[in-house]
Order: sequence, then structure tokens, then C-alpha cells
Amino acid sequence: MVKRKGLAVFVSVIMLLSLLTACAKNNPSEGNNGNANVTKTDTPATQAPAATEEPASTLKGTINVSLSGASASVWNKVAEGYMGKNPNVTVKVDNKPAEGYKEWLTAQFAAGNPDVDIVNNNEVAGLMSDGKFVNYYPYFDKENPYAGKSWKDVLDLKAMGINLEGVSSEDVLYNLNFESVQIVWVYNKEIFAKVGITEAPKTFNELTAAFEKVKAAGYTPLALGGDSKSMWSGQAGWLVRIYADQYLRDYINVNRSQEQDYSYLPEVDDNFTYDLTDPYNDSNSNVTKNEMRNWKAIKDKEGPYKIAGNPQWKAYSENLKTLFSYVPDGFFGVKEDQAYKLFLTGKAATMVSTPGSYWQLPKDFADESATESSGGVKPFEYGFFNMPSMEGPEVMAPARTIQIPVGFYGIVNKSAEQNELNMDFMMYLTSPEGYGVYVEAIQNSTDSALSGSPAIKDIVLPTEMKAAFADFEPIGNTEGYNSAANTLARGLWDYQPSVQDWVGLVQRYFSGKVTTDQYLEQLQANIDKYLEAAMKNAKRELSDLENVERRPPER
Repeated sequence: MVKRKGLAVFVSVIMLLSLLTACAKNNPSEGNNGNANVTKTDTPATQAPAATEEPASTLKGTINVSLSGASASVWNKVAEGYMGKNPNVTVKVDNKPAEGYKEWLTAQFAAGNPDVDIVNNNEVAGLMSDGKFVNYYPYFDKENPYAGKSWKDVLDLKAMGINLEGVSSEDVLYNLNFESVQIVWVYNKEIFAKVGITEAPKTFNELTAAFEKVKAAGYTPLALGGDSKSMWSGQAGWLVRIYADQYLRDYINVNRSQEQDYSYLPEVDDNFTYDLTDPYNDSNSNVTKNEMRNWKAIKDKEGPYKIAGNPQWKAYSENLKTLFSYVPDGFFGVKEDQAYKLFLTGKAATMVSTPGSYWQLPKDFADESATESSGGVKPFEYGFFNMPSMEGPEVMAPARTIQIPVGFYGIVNKSAEQNELNMDFMMYLTSPEGYGVYVEAIQNSTDSALSGSPAIKDIVLPTEMKAAFADFEPIGNTEGYNSAANTLARGLWDYQPSVQDWVGLVQRYFSGKVTTDQYLEQLQANIDKYLEAAMKNAKRELSDLENVERRPPER
């Protein structure tokens, strides 16, 4: 039996998104859907011409790369390209499985000084708080020798959600994200056609009407994992937060920075006007948020931060319960890889994923280990559509999605010399030449797919990749904000005791054991119960809320 890693690629992309750690004042940005049909070509990636008469490299040393669930073949190609330009440097690639990566990385630091240099650090917020990684900001002004200009001019900082004008000496950037991921719906066009659906749904009512037909025909309407991990940080958790955002968009009027606040930036905030017709109105490049006002709103139950007795929360919760009635049997025990197999083998009509499925699905159809079928399964035609909008008097704005730069490439903080060497490798990777090597390796791999368009200037993507990404129309981003939806919809922020209590509560709600009003009352009680502990976990105190305009003290 031929074993490939297609399923692992899908799951690793999902896990990479699972914890989106805000490690600087400037959080990730927004971004892209439409209908894209499957076409597979073998056009090689186009690389920018290499600079002529390059001086011989004087760099020397060893770089150890261990990423989460990443393709060894792809990263070895990047390593070979880099070593070709720096013959006295050895790059060792030893990528780890996504499952258990957080524990592995944590153990490296617990044992002393880690050998590893370049990692994915999105799941180790504690290590970032302890300064275990290198701050990228000071390196942005340095020249990228593989592009012939400053690194900040090579990177598309706006697409990365970084506003250098708003960065102070106290701000840090502990990971680099330069590929965008947009959460979209993927659907089996053949199942839709079989039940008489000729167009992808644009509204929530159209979606549920389609699901009724799909369910009547004997298919699972939505392939979605429902275990505790998915409900918190995976696909189910995405939908919980994305749809809450439609009802709670006015959060920005509660927690945006005021003129007297430590977080206020005149060059940004003086120009802000609340506008629900603009899906990017509350983006970090348009308005700053005061974290302490967010905490105070939770405590005071102000506006959208009031859960029990709030018509917006009630309408949202009832629609969410309807959506989750179309999931696989035994939903709360279904893992995301199991849900993916339902879609891959034609047993489910839809799933939520990223544009990377455009290239990954054809590989996985032929993958015996992914399909658990000898010789793989017969491919089917599939397409994409954006988040269908819930409708009703309580809805404040159309649905947005999660569209952010990802990668989470962190550099372990070591000696100044080693840090410089590791940064040089990252400069190569993010140069037109280095990224060209990376993309071509992905095209030639059986276990990797590009998840979204890169936030790197002067990149020339293969024609079919460029065309496919253009099909994913941007509808706005919900991620990276201290909003009511992100901080309350799955329990209190990401504080695990609160999250786990919520998982049990939402299971009872979806199972019909509690009413909507009871669900919201118990969710409110959950938030109230854990508020002080969650603040302490974030190194904040209730006393900080007495003067929210002041920067909270270091603890």
C-alpha cells in the first residue's frame, strides 16, 4: 500500500490555525472566495531572476528547522537552495507531526537550551511571554541580501496586518506570517446537482434549505469535527465565532481606544468612523483597541458583552443550533480527520476549509491512506463559496470570515550571531528567489499545498495558482480582534477552564437538554465565574479596570 501524507496536510493546516496568538499590538489582517472549479496543471513556479555577480557568502554555521506537520520534501528543497548560496551553512530539516507538536516544543525548552532554531510557535504563548523567541521588528529595516532592498520593502506588511507607524519600542513580533488563509466552504457539486441545487448558497436560509435536500437524499450535509478541540480551536470553533460576529459588530464602539488611552494612536484613531457597510472598518490598521476596555465591558456586561437577555445573542444562538443540526452522527466524538474523510469519500456534501483544498483534494482522492480505499476514490467536481450570511432583524452586518496571514515562523532566541544567521534564512525564504523554490517544491510534492496568496512583493505565482486565488473574493476578517464574538462565544477568551465548561454546555444545548434562554444564562454565569481567574492568567487584575486608560503594569 502506498502511504502519503495528504490527510496530514489538511489536518496540519487546520491545527496551524487552531491557536492564533496575538504577540504584538498589531495583529494579523484580513482577506479572500467565489466558485473555483478544479483544474490541475504542472506549470512550474516562476522565480525572479537571480541577482548577477553576487559576492561570496561569508556566513557559516548550522540552522535546525523543525516545523509542525510541514512537508520534509518541500523544506529540504528550500534548505538546498539556501545552502547553494551559502556553502558554509548547514540546514537540517527535522519536521515533527502536528499532533503533539506543542508538547514537543515545550519539552525542548524545559530541557535547557534547545538545539532547534526555526519553529512554529503559535501554541506556546507562555514561551513568547518569557522572551524565548527573537523579535522580528528590529530586522525589518535591514537589507534582505536576496532581494537587494530592505526587508520591510520585500514584505507586504499591510497584507500581514503590520503597521510599523503604530509600533512602539515596547512592541514585539515573535512570529512571521506571510501566507494568507481564508476560511471558506467547499462543496461537492455532484451531490448538489443530484438533489437539484444548481447554485452555491449565499444566505443562511439558502444553506439550510440545501442541507434539508442533501439530508433527505441520505448524505451528511456538513462534514465537521465536534470533539472538544474542534469546538474550541478548530473548524467548529471558527463557525461559532464567525457567525457571532454578525450580531455583535458594535463591540468596536465599546473597546476602541479613546483619546486619553495608552493605546490611542492619533494617526490611526483620529480618522476612524464607525461604518457597518465596510467589512474592514474595525481592522487593526483602521482603529486601535484597548484591551482593558474589553475586560471592563465583560465585567460590566456592556452592550454586546451582555449575554443573558440580549436579543442578538438569542437570535445568533438559535441559528447556530440549526446549523449544527446538519453535522455527522455522533458529532461530539467526531475528529476533524474523520470528518474530512466523509467529504473526501463522497459521503458528505460540504466542509469548511481553506483555498489549499483546491490543490490538495486531487492529491487526496488518489491517496489510499487518506481515503482508506485501495487505489483511492473516484474524484468528484467540487467548488467553493463564502460564508452564507444569517439574516433577521438582530443581524448587524453580512457574514465575514477568518482571513489572516499564517505561518507562525518563530526563531528561538540564542546568541546574536545565531539569530542573525536564522534571520538570514528567513530573508531568503521570503525573497522572490527563495519563495519561488518553495512554491515549485510544493507543486512537485504529494504532501503539501499552498494555503493562500503570499504577502511578499514581486512574487510571480504559476498561472493556475494566481487564477485560483483571484477567485476567492474578500468579505472581511473577524480574527485578531478583542471582540465580543472572539472573547465570549466559546467561553471566556481562551481560558481553558471556562472553555471546557462551555464545551459541555453547548453539547447540552445542541442536544436539546437546555433551552436557548437557559444556555445564555449559563454561559453568562460561566463568564462571571472565571473572569478574575482569566484576567490573572493574562497577568491582569480587576484593579486594572479602575483606570482603563492606563497601561496595565508588568507582572
